[in-house]
Amino acid sequence: MNWNLNDLPIFIAIAETGSISKAAIKLGIQKSSVSRSLARLEDVLDIRLLERNSRFLKLTSDGEQLYTQLTPLLDNIDRVGNEVASQSLVGEINIATTFALSREVFAPKLHLFTQRYPDIQLRMRIVSHRPNLLEEKLDLAIQLGDLKPSGFYAKPLAQLKLFWFCTPEYLAENPELQSPNSEMLQKHVTFYHVQENFPATLYITEEDNIQRPIAFNKANQLEDVLLIRDMIANGYGVTLLPEIYCRPLCEQGKLVQIAPNIKVTPDVKIYAVYASKTSQSPRVKAILNFMEELTQQYFSGN
Repeated sequence: MNWNLNDLPIFIAIAETGSISKAAIKLGIQKSSVSRSLARLEDVLDIRLLERNSRFLKLTSDGEQLYTQLTPLLDNIDRVGNEVASQSLVGEINIATTFALSREVFAPKLHLFTQRYPDIQLRMRIVSHRPNLLEEKLDLAIQLGDLKPSGFYAKPLAQLKLFWFCTPEYLAENPELQSPNSEMLQKHVTFYHVQENFPATLYITEEDNIQRPIAFNKANQLEDVLLIRDMIANGYGVTLLPEIYCRPLCEQGKLVQIAPNIKVTPDVKIYAVYASKTSQSPRVKAILNFMEELTQQYFSGN
């Protein structure tokens, strides 16, 4: 039988209110929609469910039988739905994130999530590539860089600005870095960050406002941005890093920002990516809102 299941609760509303108009008001839909639904249900069942004229409406014997049989079924559906909803914040959630965000942003406060949602078990992995949510069975992933068409939904979390850093000691040993040009600056870069979906090409803009691509021809390429930060903090040259990850070491006097006149673009964008906005589970919503809360706190300096 080719049922339209949406017609069943409409029939129940008609039976319980005794009126097509009242059923429409109860359900918040048009009266014409209620009438069409009833006609469609009678046509599918090939029976008459209501006796009606301009003055009254009542169920036929077939309508009474259908109502009696449907009521416990729909009540049971509501019960199951309520049970599922109450259990929606229970179970596992699989996440992939970058090393830097896991260590700098999430690690200090991740325990707060488990306090809020004690029945959700996090399964978090650290990746440097762009995760494939379906193949890797992920509910949510943190991704760097501009998004490519993928069919997934993405929520922007942060936008990182890149600046030049070295130690105060290295700057003292290389006084030409007090006012460097871009060519000189790039020669002092020994380690720099590369990662899938990180901007493939970065550009320098100097006082002449001309954009030039950055080239670190002899530098070592590392995927771990925090390892690069720590290498530079140990005196190994100059590098280009997100300011937010260097702020604590700058406050401690272990790093200094140099060459403020040599701007670097584009900024590095961070997204939370998940399969579908409409089918997003309460668990995904919970961790997504939590990650958004933490990144906003961290990048605002709170």
